Amino acid sequence: MNVIEFCSDLIKCKSVTPNDDGAIEYLAHFLSSIGFETKVLTFSSADNSNTIKNLFAKYGCSDEKVLGFIGHSDVVPAGNNWDVDPFAAVQNNGFLIGRGVADMKGGIAAFCCAIAKFVQRPFFGTIEFFITGDEEVGSYEGIQSLIKWAVENNHIPHDCLIGEPSSDSQLGDRIYLGHRGSLNVMVKSRGKQGHSAYPANYKNSLANLCKYVAKISDYKLKYENKKFPQTNLEVTMLFTDNCAMNVVPELSSANLNIRFGDDYTSEILKTVIEQEAKEFNELAFDFYPSGEAYYCDDERLKNILSESIKEIVGISPSFSAAGGTSDGRFMIKHCNVIEFGVRDATIHQKNEKVKIEDLQNLEKIYLAFLEKYFQ
Repeated sequence: MNVIEFCSDLIKCKSVTPNDDGAIEYLAHFLSSIGFETKVLTFSSADNSNTIKNLFAKYGCSDEKVLGFIGHSDVVPAGNNWDVDPFAAVQNNGFLIGRGVADMKGGIAAFCCAIAKFVQRPFFGTIEFFITGDEEVGSYEGIQSLIKWAVENNHIPHDCLIGEPSSDSQLGDRIYLGHRGSLNVMVKSRGKQGHSAYPANYKNSLANLCKYVAKISDYKLKYENKKFPQTNLEVTMLFTDNCAMNVVPELSSANLNIRFGDDYTSEILKTVIEQEAKEFNELAFDFYPSGEAYYCDDERLKNILSESIKEIVGISPSFSAAGGTSDGRFMIKHCNVIEFGVRDATIHQKNEKVKIEDLQNLEKIYLAFLEKYFQ
């Protein structure tokens, strides 16, 4: 099967988290057909409110070199106003269009097609797949549970390639060696509700909150490790418990998101957030860390992937730790991680698309990478 057909079949699975709609079984069947041992693993949350289907697959039994591939078959909701059916995998003007084609069914399809060619010849080593179904909503019953299972069953690779979209203006111009960490914060302010004409009778929770938000937004965040983009704090939501124009609210809250390099950790940022609030009354905080900053500066992996890219598309990639988070933040605790895939220009947007030529070249790059890695 060629990569465009393979990716189209995956797009037609409406695998919006937590639904799988056959995507995992499709991949398991394909990998089994080319000689992989496959296990479909279902993990549930503690309260059984969330159940996610995942795939582990393995080819080979040598411990000399063990390469893992991480991907996620789930996608975000399609949204509205597409020019085509988002799950029909439409080809138009040299592009394949569909929800998940870039993030990241295209990467999975390209690696699977490259693997199918690669395993036709003898090699010394082992290849492992980690395909998950909830990356878009936190990876709790996906890669986090799958890695725990892999550790218990001795299935952790030496190195891991993640097929997430990483390229910028053209395929191959950027490789991700890591990402900033992410910390979400809810700030809650309590006052006393009252009529705005009688200031002696109320305490304005919203005014108190806004003063704090203005202060923390201007906080001077350090920037010493230039491998990462600068840490930034953004106010993302603001709420109150009333909608009347002449009523002062009792309860107000704001959401913050902080993307941070390894100048910080989540714990250090928690301390900063709370210390800057000491002059304000009745503020409380809930913290939701998504992951810490990480960076993998393995020269061997960088060279193998860079040479593979240059061989196929003729350019030398840059190395970055920008972008959002990925499941690499969990695997980096166990092995080297490097991230490379198609352009990220249209991910999570309507009319998500990838050049057909880029998908074909991505398969070739992955095949060249496999050949050099196991050389």
